[in-house]
Amino acid sequence: MSHTDNWNQIRELINGIQLPAEGNELFLFGAGLIGALAASVLRDKLNITAICDNSPRKQGTTIEGLPCIPPDELAQHRAPFVLVSTNKYYQDVHQQLEQMKIPHCSLDAYVVKTNFEQFECVYSSLDDSSKDVFSGVLLCRMTGDIRGFEQYYTPNQYFCLPKFSWLQNRDGVFVDCGAFVGDTVENIIKYSMAIFREICAFEPTERAFQALRKRGAFLTHIWALTKGQIVYEQKGVGAKRGVLAFRENTADLSTTSLSNECSTAGDTVEVITLDEYFAQREARNVAFIKADIEGSEWDMLHGAAETIRRCKPLLAICLYHNIYDLYRIPLYLKELVPEYQFHIRHHSSRDEETVLYCEL
Repeated sequence: MSHTDNWNQIRELINGIQLPAEGNELFLFGAGLIGALAASVLRDKLNITAICDNSPRKQGTTIEGLPCIPPDELAQHRAPFVLVSTNKYYQDVHQQLEQMKIPHCSLDAYVVKTNFEQFECVYSSLDDSSKDVFSGVLLCRMTGDIRGFEQYYTPNQYFCLPKFSWLQNRDGVFVDCGAFVGDTVENIIKYSMAIFREICAFEPTERAFQALRKRGAFLTHIWALTKGQIVYEQKGVGAKRGVLAFRENTADLSTTSLSNECSTAGDTVEVITLDEYFAQREARNVAFIKADIEGSEWDMLHGAAETIRRCKPLLAICLYHNIYDLYRIPLYLKELVPEYQFHIRHHSSRDEETVLYCEL
């Protein structure tokens, strides 16, 4: 379907969505990373009672300050309404709640319906290729159509557009937020032909950070880089300086994320802002910022506002961790740099790796 067809279908869907009534008691369903990220945003917007999950391992725990309960307990509450925060298992959860006769809707559909003007503002600002991706991904997320994501797949994440794949002689510092084991650092070196001032790689997780340093040492050797051309920082990046805890409910190393909730069991890490970091380093220009930081992109951008205004770097920012980011991040960046041109691409066969590209 064309992006126009997709958008018309989105309009039809939101017209038919049942929203919670004033007397409903609200619950989230899905206690994975996406559910935790949703809870971190929604607890300030809605009065959420608890998070439901079918996993006995998660039941009885606390996630973002909310208790995690088995679905059977929903019947004990007055007029429950469930926002389903999992896309991967949406159809199964939908059938489960239908059998329980509990009113519900997709969290993504709820957010789109209640913020449709903002989503439409982003949609109208995009070129046709990006409109295809934006509307298609949004439609798949709202309906739980996991298979539908494949048709919007684009390879070469972070470097698929011309200005992002030709980095040679681009003056300034390259920044990798969420450097993981150095895969993006390696691609920055490749696409710049090793002609760059400096790469600053931020990775808060100990295991990934050690792998990043080992990979960086190898890359320094085979590309004949100078010592110190890659700067490694075992820190998180956010809206303000502080110390945050790692979420305990993430599935693997690549989905490790940070939470504002206090944790007595998990490790903590220092968090800095890019504005303060580059002010201290007296960096004249930042040329490129990539961020895949498991839901902390919104905070990172607020802590980098002055850097972005001043340098107007190329940006490759992941939008998929939080449904709110699909509209609030583009609108925020447009306020910071009105002349930014936006492109959106999807780099997965699932509901992951949707990236916003900003260029002048």
